[in-house]
Amino acid sequence: MILDQLNNPNFTNQSQEWYFITDQVMGGLSTGEFIVDKIDGIRCYRMTGDITTKNNGGFIQIRAKLNPEISSKDYNGVYIKVYGNNKNYNIHLRTGLTLAPWQYYSFTFATTKNWNEIKLPFNEFIKSNFYQPKSILGQKIKSIGLVAGFSNFKSDICLGEIGFY
Repeated sequence: MILDQLNNPNFTNQSQEWYFITDQVMGGLSTGEFIVDKIDGIRCYRMTGDITTKNNGGFIQIRAKLNPEISSKDYNGVYIKVYGNNKNYNIHLRTGLTLAPWQYYSFTFATTKNWNEIKLPFNEFIKSNFYQPKSILGQKIKSIGLVAGFSNFKSDICLGEIGFY
């Protein structure tokens, strides 16, 4: 299932808007921006910024709600088509059982300065907090986010397509 391939930029195929969020919502100092761009002829969401862990910060992200929610029973995982700057990034998934802002399921992946399709199996997502189920398997996913963070670096990643396989 294709969630977004930028046919209607800034909105998923479910007509849900992408939002840009930084750690400044909790007092952090990371900065960045989210634009629609084109890299090697492929339209993409480009997220750039300066990630800093100062002041308990450390992230920027683009996130979209899923409506209807996606059942992890119906797919094996998430796939992404990305172009990056040789840094690591994350996909965060939230469910009805991730109530606090710091609760999510995460998959870390590496980028290169080429377009790559990466598959992220649900059974390899890691929970962020002790007080949530160990696995996302069997849960309904209510939001998905592309995250740059958790160390000091310059973010530059392009997301050309995202979906479930």
